[in-house]
This record gives sequence, C-alpha cells and structure tokens, in this order.
Amino acid sequence: MNTLVKTLAFALGVGFVLPAQAQMVGLATTTGGATEQLAMHLAKVLSETTDLTMRPQVMANTSQYIPQINLGRIEMGIANFPQVSHAVQGIGMSEGDPNPNLVMLASIIPFNAGIVVPESTGIATLADLKGRKVPQFPKNSLGEFFFTAAMETAGVTYADVQGVPTANFAQQFKNVKDGTTEVTIGSVGAQSIMDVEASAGKVRYLSFKPGDEAILSKYLPGTNLKTWGDRPAAAGMTPETTVLFYDYTLFGHKDLPAEVVTKVLAALYDNPEVVKQGGPLWGEYDPAMLAHVTTLPYHPAAEAFYREKGIWGGK
Repeated sequence: MNTLVKTLAFALGVGFVLPAQAQMVGLATTTGGATEQLAMHLAKVLSETTDLTMRPQVMANTSQYIPQINLGRIEMGIANFPQVSHAVQGIGMSEGDPNPNLVMLASIIPFNAGIVVPESTGIATLADLKGRKVPQFPKNSLGEFFFTAAMETAGVTYADVQGVPTANFAQQFKNVKDGTTEVTIGSVGAQSIMDVEASAGKVRYLSFKPGDEAILSKYLPGTNLKTWGDRPAAAGMTPETTVLFYDYTLFGHKDLPAEVVTKVLAALYDNPEVVKQGGPLWGEYDPAMLAHVTTLPYHPAAEAFYREKGIWGGK
C-alpha cells in the first residue's frame, strides 16, 4: 500500500491491514573461512524454518562485531568458544575490554581445526615451522593466539620463524595460496582448505601429540584433541591425524527478546537433518549438545528452553 493510499485511508477513517513482515535479526560473522561458511548456512536454516529473517553482517574479524553485539547494535553473532570466553571476561583476545552484556545461546558444533601446510613445502611437523614463513596476525587476535599456542606445543615461538604480517583470515588463505606464507590455520572440512588445496597442491594437517591440550587451553579455553580415525574424509586429513577442537558458539545480547531466542533454538533443536545439509563442517551436529558447555552465562530464555528439553549441561 503506497503512502498516498495510507494517507487517504487515515483521513477517511478507513481501516487497512499492512502485509505481515518477518522480523529482521542480525547475525554477525567474519569474512572468509569456516566462520562465514557456518554463519551463512545458519542464517539460511533459521530464515527458512522460522518467521525470522536472519541477515548476515560480515566484518573483517570478530573483534569488530563482538563490541557491537555487547552494545546491542547487532542481535547475534557466531564465534569460537575461546574468543567468546575471553570477550565476556575482558582477558586474552579482549584484554582490558570486558563485554558483560554477551550471553550464550548455543554450542553449535565441535570446531575441528589445526595448522595446515601444502605438502610441497616439506613441512611435516609443528617443529618444522622453525625458519619458515608463518602468518603474524595483529596482537591479541585469534590468529595470533592460535599460532602462538600451536607452535608452543613444539617449542617454537615467533622469534624462530619468519613472521609475515597478516590482517585477517581472508588474507591468510590468499597468502598461503600464492606462496607468501607456507602455513595456515584450517578447519577440517572447510571450503577454504579445499580452495588452498586446489591452488597450492595437496595439503596436510600437522598433528598435535597427547598432552598438548594443556598448552593449547592456556591460550584457547575449552580446547581438546581429537584423532581423526574413521570420521569422514577431508582435505589434509588421515586417520592418524590429531587436530584440536573447541566449540563454535551462537551468542547474543542479554536483552534479546525471549521469543526470538526461543524461535532460534527451537529451529536448531527440531531440524537436525536440515542443519546437517550445510556440509562436512556440520557432520557432528547434535541438538542434544546445544547446551553441553555451561561455564559462561546463558540468556534466560535459552536456559529455560534447554531445561525444558532435558539437555541443560548436555545429555
């Protein structure tokens, strides 16, 4: 109904009904890599299975959108558990900048990741990174913490490598494809690693060893190790490869309307087969595990939903 018709209807006292519109909800994500891949599929699923319209808001990195969600300017975001944990507390990647208005909505999937190299580099272990061209991300960024932690498990530091300034994950993938660097962070099954393999030749993940989780979790809270075994094949992986994993989370502002939170969680809980259509990254998705990590505060509506379903704290 156009403005003129509305004006006439108001003047004449004629009632009219505007067409219903879906509520718009922002979902913040980084550009490039697995985070964007996960967020785009999540937005699609939630837009198709609820009366909400999820609008991805793509930014260079999580440090840009976490404060926006804390201020209530964006409703929700997707990020790894270590980064959300640091952000809430104002430590590590959010040193001196707490975000007290952030609350957990869901632990979506275990995020399997590691350090990936083209086999042509000859790098076979994390110790082999000494003297090699390694991305050097901005201070207190996820990339810096990830590489620092991974290299420390092999006794390697940034003083031992050729640090290549790298702004974000999108640049990281570009650099390893064109040879500017020799290594990248990679999530198992992500399109970004398939793209690296297509450009730079066959890739491999550099395995961690038992006990490395103690070092990794100092930098990346909630980190554990996983030997791939008979899980689905993925670029760079063998059954013997051991990667790290932590949860990928959906989080939001503490004042999100309860009905929005409940709609989102009901869609995730009730539609596991639709969620899993997002590809290999979603292969371990399990709705019974949406609240298995409860060490961070949750939105009250989320906790109520999970308690009603009997899955608060996992099942």
